[in-house]
Amino acid sequence: MSLRKIYIVVGPTASGKSALSLQMADTLNGTVVNADSMQIYQDLQILSARPTQADMAGIDHKLYGYVDAYTVNNVQDWVNQAVSVIQETKNPVLVGGTGMYIQALVHGLAVIPDVDLTVRQQVRNMPIEEVKSRVIDCQAVDSQRLRRALEVQLSTGKPLSYFQKQPPRKWIEADFHILFVNPVREVLYQRCNNRFVQMVQTGALDEVQHLLDIKATGGVTKAIGVPEITAYLQQQISYEEMIQKAQTATRHYAKRQITWFRHQLTGVEEINHPEKYVFQK
Repeated sequence: MSLRKIYIVVGPTASGKSALSLQMADTLNGTVVNADSMQIYQDLQILSARPTQADMAGIDHKLYGYVDAYTVNNVQDWVNQAVSVIQETKNPVLVGGTGMYIQALVHGLAVIPDVDLTVRQQVRNMPIEEVKSRVIDCQAVDSQRLRRALEVQLSTGKPLSYFQKQPPRKWIEADFHILFVNPVREVLYQRCNNRFVQMVQTGALDEVQHLLDIKATGGVTKAIGVPEITAYLQQQISYEEMIQKAQTATRHYAKRQITWFRHQLTGVEEINHPEKYVFQK
């Protein structure tokens, strides 16, 4: 029996992958499924470049804006959601720039036991220095990853690394066809610069002010542009510095994404001129 073919569109931010996924979903009479770790947040429409209703052009879209501003969503959480959507959808077209999401879906992921909610709240309330002193066998430096490691450790009695070293579990078997949208570097960087200016002009400052007003604590606070705009709103940097810093951060992120996709994914179809590409099933 032949495996079901599932298309995945990956690429750096501002590369044009969303437009391509829309074209593909239209051709396949399918559904666009989000695989971007920032577009899952309901309070981050603008800075995550989440498609608007007009952008969706009447095509069904899934896994966009379903996580609140206080939640840290991990890879396993997304895979669980994505598998459910794929199983219920006739012709899904996954699109995103979060490499770990794609890798976990295609190649599998170590199974991490559920964390006790009481333990999770306990760890969330700990000063980060206490978290660092209690967690064992963890190389992470990011505070969210450190807290996650301690949650698992306290809930299971074993370090997170124990579970990460176990054979990965595959949640779905399919014939994955991956398209890597990788425009000419100069063009991509200019699009990154222009996109952030457009975001600021269309409400990004209000979006970040809202996150500050509601005291957001989840993964949404890690989005590129949030720290820079926060610094501007708190009068720590000038408007011009905010633009320059966020544009630089966006370009650096795009470069890291390209490097990751080139080294971690194999058997992909690379597309350097997405505006000229015509998908044929």
